[in-house]
Amino acid sequence: MSKPVGEQVRITARQKGTLVASDADLHNFARQVLGLKLYPWQDRAMADLSPKYSRVAVRAANGSGKTKMLSAPAAFWNAVTNPGSTTVVTSGVMRQVKEQFWPALREIARKFQGSLNITINTSDMTIGAMDSRIVGFTASDPGMFEGFHTTGEHGSLLIILDEAKSIPDPIFEAVERCQPDRLLVVSSPGASEGAFHRAFSRERDLWKLHVVSAYDCPHIRADWIEFQLRKWGKDHPLVRSMIFADWMEGDRESLVCPMTFVEACLNDPPKQEGNELYAGCDFAAGGDENVLAIRRGNHLDEMVHFREKDTMATVGRFLIEFKQRGIKPTHIFADAGGMGTPMCDALAEEGYNVNRVNFGGRARDPETYLNRGTEMWVETARQIEARSIRLLDDETLINQLVNRRYSVIKSGKLNLESKAECRARGIPSPDRADALVLCFGGTAYHGDGGDVFTRSMLSEVLGDEDESPLAGVFLG
Repeated sequence: MSKPVGEQVRITARQKGTLVASDADLHNFARQVLGLKLYPWQDRAMADLSPKYSRVAVRAANGSGKTKMLSAPAAFWNAVTNPGSTTVVTSGVMRQVKEQFWPALREIARKFQGSLNITINTSDMTIGAMDSRIVGFTASDPGMFEGFHTTGEHGSLLIILDEAKSIPDPIFEAVERCQPDRLLVVSSPGASEGAFHRAFSRERDLWKLHVVSAYDCPHIRADWIEFQLRKWGKDHPLVRSMIFADWMEGDRESLVCPMTFVEACLNDPPKQEGNELYAGCDFAAGGDENVLAIRRGNHLDEMVHFREKDTMATVGRFLIEFKQRGIKPTHIFADAGGMGTPMCDALAEEGYNVNRVNFGGRARDPETYLNRGTEMWVETARQIEARSIRLLDDETLINQLVNRRYSVIKSGKLNLESKAECRARGIPSPDRADALVLCFGGTAYHGDGGDVFTRSMLSEVLGDEDESPLAGVFLG
């Protein structure tokens, strides 16, 4: 038979050298039993979640610690202080549950595993001494919530929606049908739409609301915040979101290069500057296009695109295009990922040792970008926004440019949407846009003096040949 909750909490508390009452509120439990040092915003959010039938929504900057310092402690608190309770944790992607929430919960539970008879699986935790359970799964099917309800006379149902901006409305509706005793919804901000946004707008009277900026989190370095402000400007959507926890407006929530950038660039193109020819090559895989983007100075002159399954025939076609235009190998930047490596090798055998660019490799600014591809896409988008390069009015190119998305990962870095993710939402492979990015993103332009590409710039583009590409997803 389970020990009375008061006695059991005192057992766990003695391990930390303190005593707490059996009805300890979450913020007191976090401090006295778990030994956490709380920021004021964490203390306030926990205090609001403590009463029964509470509904708390937290909109927080990236890297604020909302999962480790709020969601996971809340789940453990509910399980320990409410015998026979159930805690359900869900997110829009299982990665958030498995790689963020569950490790944080394991870290807490490890201190009490023996005294509370805790069993931990990949996405399920039982606390035998309290007859309580914590379960996590992906918020993909509303039917997953069927069967969850308050259990027993003293039971409790806490539901936590982590990174709630990516959770669709039907999931929120399914959660409401469960009639949880407590509901905690946490996320970094996204677009001004959906159930999470409504909690802070027209449904705000139904929630206890908390908005957490990077300035509310002392562990986020002040110099990093200042750098982002200088680099992007305080009104940039990315800065408003990841530092000030403001909503992103419209498509700029996720698009690298919104249509407004492209339209302004096409309607008011810059004057010709420089005459050196540069090229970007995107090699095809499967039925995609092989693309050669060619620029003269700051003007995109033409895009050559063709489909060819035979590798050597493709290499021959690129060689013909290079030689006809007199483009130097040192001025050619080619995608060296996937099919790109053997293609670049074949070109080298024919005397064209082009610059190899690994989109998945290390960024020049690894504090901001997860990989080089993200960095080059963002830098090219900024050139388009500044109208410093002239584009071609190519419908396919434009559609590819304005449909590529990005995200901000846990570390605060930017990550570019992969080609597979593009296809999954019905967007064709952005081959022409990638070639454009290689053409303009591989070099630095220096005005009337022409294009200058130094040895140090070359090493930055190529990266370290022996270094493995960074893992994960991200964009900026």
